Amino acid sequence: MSLPLTYHGDDTENEESTFIYNYDWSTTSLGPMESWEPMIKNALHLCLQSAYPTTLYLGPELIMIFNKAFRQISKNLYKLGKSVNKNLSIPDYQRSQIKTVMTTGKGIFQKEQYAEGPRSGYKVEMYFDYTFSPIFKSDGTVHGIFNLLQEVTQKVLSVRRFKTLSEFGRWTSEIKSLDSACNIITKVLKDNNADVPYALIYFIKHKLNAGSESLIARLTATTFDEDSKKERHFPDYFPETREIIDLSKEVDNNHETYIELKRETTIHSFLKCDSWPIHLLIKKGHHVKVILKDGSQAVLLLTKIPLGGDQTLSAVLICGINRMRPLDEQYMEFLQLVANQMNTFLLHGKSIEEERERSKILADLNYQKIMFFQGISHELKTPLTLMLSPLEDVISEGSREAPIMSHLQTIRRNSRRLLKLINVLLQFSNIEANQLEANYIETDISEFTQELVSGFKNMAETLNLDFIIDIPNSSEFNHNMSDKIYLDHDMYETIVFNLCSNAIKHTWNGNIIIRLYLDNKDDKKMIVLEVSDTVGIPEVALPNIFQRFYRVESQNSRSHEGTGIGLALVKQLITRHGGDITVKSVVNKGTTFKCWFPIGCEHLPTNQIRINNVEKPINNCQELCINRQLYLEECSQWAKNNMPEAQFNRDQLSVDDDWSVGKVSTKEISSPSSTDNFAARKEHQILLIEDNDDMRNYLSVLLKEFDVINAHDGRDAIKILKKTDKLPDLILSDIMLPNMNGYELLDALRSNTKTQLIPVILLSAKADEYSKIKGLDKGAVDYLIKPFSAQELIIRIRANIEISLLRRKMILQRCKQEEITQLLLSISTELVSSSSIKETLHYIAEEIFHRLPCERIIIISNEQDEFKNNKILALFEDSTIPFVEISDTDRSESQIFTNSQEFLNNNSGITISLDVYCDDIRKNVSILSVKILLNNGFWGWIKIYRPSNSIWLDSEIEFLQQISNQISLAITYRSVLEQNNALEIQIKAAKIANNAKGQILSNTSHELRTPLGAIVGLLSSFEGTNLTVDQRDMINIMARASDDVLSIINNILDAAKLEAQKITLVNRTFDLLELFEDTIEKFGEKAGSKNIELIINYDVDKLPRYVKSDPERLKQVLFHLLSNSIKFTEEGEIILTISMLSREVIDENNMNPTNSQIIKKGVLLIELCDTGIGMDPEYIQHAWKSFSRGDMSITRRQDGTGLGLSICKSLIKINGGEINAESQLGKGSKFWFTWNIELLSSMSTISKFKTPLLSMQFNEQLIYTLPHEIRQKRILIIHPVEMMRNVILNYLKKVEKVDAFDTFDKAIRAAKAYKESHDKPAYDIVFIGVNDNAEEVVEAALELRGLEMNDNNLIIIFIVFPSNEGSKLVKRLIGKVGGSTFIIYTPITWKKLINQFMYMDKNNATYENNMNMHIDENILRRVRDYGFHKIGNMSQDIYEYIIGRDFKRKCTLGKDFNGKCILCVDNDSISLENTLQQVSKLGYSTFSATSGQEAVRLIDHEFNLLNNAYSDSSNLDMEQVNSCRISLILLECNLPIISGFDVSRAIRAMRPPISNIPIIILTNLLTEEIQNKCIELKINDFLGKPLKFEELEKVLTKWIGEN
Repeated sequence: MSLPLTYHGDDTENEESTFIYNYDWSTTSLGPMESWEPMIKNALHLCLQSAYPTTLYLGPELIMIFNKAFRQISKNLYKLGKSVNKNLSIPDYQRSQIKTVMTTGKGIFQKEQYAEGPRSGYKVEMYFDYTFSPIFKSDGTVHGIFNLLQEVTQKVLSVRRFKTLSEFGRWTSEIKSLDSACNIITKVLKDNNADVPYALIYFIKHKLNAGSESLIARLTATTFDEDSKKERHFPDYFPETREIIDLSKEVDNNHETYIELKRETTIHSFLKCDSWPIHLLIKKGHHVKVILKDGSQAVLLLTKIPLGGDQTLSAVLICGINRMRPLDEQYMEFLQLVANQMNTFLLHGKSIEEERERSKILADLNYQKIMFFQGISHELKTPLTLMLSPLEDVISEGSREAPIMSHLQTIRRNSRRLLKLINVLLQFSNIEANQLEANYIETDISEFTQELVSGFKNMAETLNLDFIIDIPNSSEFNHNMSDKIYLDHDMYETIVFNLCSNAIKHTWNGNIIIRLYLDNKDDKKMIVLEVSDTVGIPEVALPNIFQRFYRVESQNSRSHEGTGIGLALVKQLITRHGGDITVKSVVNKGTTFKCWFPIGCEHLPTNQIRINNVEKPINNCQELCINRQLYLEECSQWAKNNMPEAQFNRDQLSVDDDWSVGKVSTKEISSPSSTDNFAARKEHQILLIEDNDDMRNYLSVLLKEFDVINAHDGRDAIKILKKTDKLPDLILSDIMLPNMNGYELLDALRSNTKTQLIPVILLSAKADEYSKIKGLDKGAVDYLIKPFSAQELIIRIRANIEISLLRRKMILQRCKQEEITQLLLSISTELVSSSSIKETLHYIAEEIFHRLPCERIIIISNEQDEFKNNKILALFEDSTIPFVEISDTDRSESQIFTNSQEFLNNNSGITISLDVYCDDIRKNVSILSVKILLNNGFWGWIKIYRPSNSIWLDSEIEFLQQISNQISLAITYRSVLEQNNALEIQIKAAKIANNAKGQILSNTSHELRTPLGAIVGLLSSFEGTNLTVDQRDMINIMARASDDVLSIINNILDAAKLEAQKITLVNRTFDLLELFEDTIEKFGEKAGSKNIELIINYDVDKLPRYVKSDPERLKQVLFHLLSNSIKFTEEGEIILTISMLSREVIDENNMNPTNSQIIKKGVLLIELCDTGIGMDPEYIQHAWKSFSRGDMSITRRQDGTGLGLSICKSLIKINGGEINAESQLGKGSKFWFTWNIELLSSMSTISKFKTPLLSMQFNEQLIYTLPHEIRQKRILIIHPVEMMRNVILNYLKKVEKVDAFDTFDKAIRAAKAYKESHDKPAYDIVFIGVNDNAEEVVEAALELRGLEMNDNNLIIIFIVFPSNEGSKLVKRLIGKVGGSTFIIYTPITWKKLINQFMYMDKNNATYENNMNMHIDENILRRVRDYGFHKIGNMSQDIYEYIIGRDFKRKCTLGKDFNGKCILCVDNDSISLENTLQQVSKLGYSTFSATSGQEAVRLIDHEFNLLNNAYSDSSNLDMEQVNSCRISLILLECNLPIISGFDVSRAIRAMRPPISNIPIIILTNLLTEEIQNKCIELKINDFLGKPLKFEELEKVLTKWIGEN
């Protein structure tokens, strides 16, 4: 059977396709596949290649062929190659659809077709979109059907669930309570029983965080509820489902039985239970899944809403799960959204219930309030009747002239006013309660209105208002009306009286118009009562004007009295008549009220109409008179406030008006409140502010002991305060005032400097705590509630006035003191700033004159003029202002000076002459003199003149003393200031000179380096040459001299930079032990030349190897101290001791620190002791100063600039350390200092090495380690210096046996004793100190060798001073002693000792051969500087290497044996020549450049040459490549045009290997800036000029050595 051409063996459906293509189709009605038509084969290929489930129904029997996707979704329900009729799983509706397509040849598309099928062992609901498309043969007949299938189950589920969630939003508006919310939820869920087959909702009310022990769950709603049935019927498979569940009984139920169900790839755990686990759900706080008796599932979900306080409502939603859907994440998410919707519904239902409850409470409160008003009004009327009736009898029968009559009338007026208020409240409450009984009577409205308003006309005229009554004639008006009108007379009276009294109350100028006319409204003829005024109401207040208790704020009115229900009552009364009231108003133009009354009686209740055939005539009955009288009496009180003295323009009394007087002066504070005439009678003045005339009159009488000024509102009070010359002692004010209330008045008073000190007492009927606190907070001193006790009011007024006066006196004293302070300050300013002392003193005299009453003031100096008289520096007098004697009041307030001896003794600088003749003014005067002292000396006087026998107050004397002291201080300050200015000029001049000196020193030192470099370079070129002894001595003398000059230059430069504060430390990593050893090694020869033991003492195990600090500056400090010790020590020893003082770990990052984030700080303690000449202890404190030197008689033989110790102290201070010294003359000195370092973590460094071998090698390099063979040796030390022995013992503490002795005898006895006791040699190695005891050394060495078994195993190491004499002596000793003999030069260091042991393991022949050569001093010096190194894969002694190398150089004279070339770049020809000579002498080939441009061209040329060589690899000449290869560049940094740093930047920008060439910067002056630049540009190292041969060799070996 052949496959189609398009089939590929690597097809993804390989297995399925192979099976189908290999199927024996000949057994079916389709026949072999070769016989199939191409159309059928194409359909088959498309089916197998499709990613969608696809099926073919072919042939007359409709044989089924399907792809892998269909087989997976059908779960093998269908068999391949079988007819549709034999595949019984196909549903009937599909069979019918297949038959239709085969018959008609037309395709079918079915959308969202429901199907049930197996999934993971259980049946699930599924939804599919599918098509049946016909497959035609070539003859046009239908041969089969192409069936394409797509599952859309998730889409159908999502739409169905989204529809349910959307349905919740549609029902939100139907929620009326919590129960209705639950019913709606179950109703919505019932409509989607596919996802939620059933639902139950339980309510549990409880406190927050309450357990389930005391909770009751109530079943609120279910999907099983039916409107017609009250009982609920639950399925049998349900757990026990009760209407009310006591959760305390459910606590002990076991809910630990869980059943695991696997659905596809997920395992779900379900709780098996006999009752709903509601208490478990509340305990856990999240959903609980349960499995029921029939295997179906349900989910319990919890939501909570607050009920107020600590109460909470927990709602439990129990949802059934579709048996044919897995409870996957999408399903649970849908149920959680349903629970969220339930939470929203419950919150909304709760808010609806709360709103309904609030409305009910408000309605109940309103009803109770109305009933209270009715009850209280009726109850108040009874006592008022009992008060008014007897009161009327007393007034009518009593005499009009009786003193008590005015009080009785006041009582009657206020009782009637109270009655009026009660009537209004009673009317309003009756209307609110719908209990007002109306009696509508046919009325002649024109006549009735005329009668009502006529009483107000006289009152308006009294208030200077035009009261215009525009009411037509009664008969004419009734004729035009053409109908009757019915009014309730009591109601209409209230309407008219309210509107008229309001118009008068709020109108200050203009007119009031009352009109009555006919008009149409809503196509009806109506009577209009119009009341107009000229005031106006703000537009924002108009919508609320008829609301009860509403009052217009800031409305100008004659009184603040009122309840705020007048207009609301008017509107209600007009509404009762079937009418309406409207208002139009423009501020400052007028307000018009229109009352619309309908004509006829059709709009009135018939049972309240009183119809008479003859209208009862209007007469002034007693009740009408009483009502009218109540309103008119109220208006009469306003007339009393309209007297001429109260008239003012209210537009000019704004609170914002500037009526302040600026700063309060002491005169205003201290002045009495009342006038001089009134002060004799009444002591204090009170401003009384009250709008009620009766209350104002009553208080005025009550406060008769005070001078009372009346004001009727806040604006009136401000006007009085503006006009008055004297401020009142107290203000007594009501709060509820028209125009400006008491609070606003308080704000105005306290914001003004003139009135802010006046005490204010508030009177108010407001008894609530808030009003009282508000008044006191705004600045009131007291708050009294009406009604009040008269005696209490008077006592409080007296107490507050006394407190106010005391406060004023204190402020007065403070103000006077402030004035004096300001005067003293101005005196100081004048004395300091003024150029003339006389002008300043004249200013002082004038100021004193203005403050103290006197006739004349003079300020006299102690200096005398040419007439031997004291100089008058200032004189001030004014004859136009007569002297005013101090009043009795002032006498009482200030103590009068009595010319007692005691006062004068306490104030020795004061002189008082009460009656003395003055020649200048030719009369007797009283003089007060106060001395002006300056620097405990007498400078002058201040003299004040008054008429004879005038008194002097203590305050005046004290004031004058303060002036005198201030003049003294100011003159002293001025003198000191002049001295400081002169000193500052000197300091600036010295600083300029010092800067110039530093610049000259810096420039001079810099210039000296160039010729010095040439000298040093030439001297270095003599190394390795054959010279006579005298020549070599002269060369050495010149080298030492050049070193001294260089040291002096460096010291001068450092001192100049330190003085300019231009030195900072540059931290970098370095080898600490190597620094100490290299530094002390440089002083070995100098110490050796004096036979001084130079010893370095430290514990190598306790000191860190690698640290971070500034090595150059540390080395510089050590250099200066060691140099001084050697310079001033002639014999004995110098000991350098190094130790760690402390360690500190600082974590820069507290969160998970790593090694790189932990800084370990350390402090080094470095001590240097010598046995030199010492210093005088008194000189030590001066030793740290620049250019300081000791006793010249002692130190004159020594060189030095006196800068060394000063530089040391400055550098150590910059580092953060300390330095100190101890010394005595002739007993040596001890210097010690501390130096801060940063420790490096060795473990973090070792971790970079990957193999154990590399780690071991690094550890060996990290610390100095004795060779293992040496540790097993027995070593003897013979040296006369104890410290030397101890140092070597410390180095060798890990050796098996070490003995040390100070004499040869002790050592030999010990060796002999050991040999006798152990029968073997005592020692393997002997260290012998050699000095001037050569014969004794030889004898002892030979005797020790004689103790050996074969006389040749003992190794002898001579400890020798590194000097020419020492070298000669050691040669003689080696020749005499023979055998294995070695030399070690002092100072002995750890590295030198280890190198010595390493060398001893090698063949001694090399050393012996070298000893036959000429070993000059310079080679030995370099040998001492080098330690053990590993070169390549073998160990080689640098000692041997250097000696051999120098021997070769002496023979070859500069020929290249290294094969390495160095480029030297310098623009100075002398310096360049010196560099080239020294480099060539070290055996390197060289070439040079004199500028940066030339250097770049040379390097670029080499780069191109290397590229060409490597590109033509067939003709590669390695010798040519090596000859042109630059190994290192020595580069001067200060090159013209292109600096050395620019050249370095260009090199590093090139490609390797050129960019990797080591670069060494050369500089005359190594600064911090240059060091930082080197680090930035990745420059390898730097060298200071002039170049030293040893330093150059060391650096070159470091960077291009063979290692």
